[in-house]
Amino acid sequence: MASFSRPRRGPAAVSHAWTAIELMFGVALLGAAALAGLLLAKRPGPNRVDAAGYFYVPSDPSSHLANELVKIGSLPVLLVGIGVIFAVTIFRDWVRAFACAAAPIVAVEVVEHIAKPMVGREIGAGSFTYPSGTVAAVAALATAVLIISPRLVRPLSALAGALVVAGVGVAVLVLRWHYPTDVLGGVWVGSGAVFFIDALAHLPWLVVARQPSFDSRFRAQATSPPVQV
Repeated sequence: MASFSRPRRGPAAVSHAWTAIELMFGVALLGAAALAGLLLAKRPGPNRVDAAGYFYVPSDPSSHLANELVKIGSLPVLLVGIGVIFAVTIFRDWVRAFACAAAPIVAVEVVEHIAKPMVGREIGAGSFTYPSGTVAAVAALATAVLIISPRLVRPLSALAGALVVAGVGVAVLVLRWHYPTDVLGGVWVGSGAVFFIDALAHLPWLVVARQPSFDSRFRAQATSPPVQV
């Protein structure tokens, strides 16, 4: 009689290939943000990328649209987004739910309390700017939504997330809160943190899933034909 096994759920159901891709993206993005931070710590002034960005994005501190867009990266929106992501994911993959809920907070905390003071970049006499915490929060939420989305919906989630991140990135430039390289750094840290933390959280479960359980070994021995001596 043929037996039908239910599809796996939970952290062990994540594919090895997807986890490897997440880990690669996470390391690459966080590495790029760290390298850029080291360079900007030595030369904190605007560079060619910043000059080009400011040329194509004119300043308008009174822009109503820009002031509304940057609210997407505010703390209340971040907390609401984390709550929704956790609620949607907890019954499908509790490890992913905790990872995708914690990663945006980790990203923002790293930006505000570690990266910005270490780089020490400023616009005028204002606060530190690299990387952008506003953009990092939005990029982290967009990446978390991408990860928790079903496979068929992921292209749409990626497109929508990219548009929102780009809109907030342009908004902080219009308001002259940040340089363009600050925006890039925020994207790298926000997305990289989510990819890296989610992959790292799933690695132990994937290792355990590769080991055959006692029940599976027992069933395999019980159903195997006897050896003729």
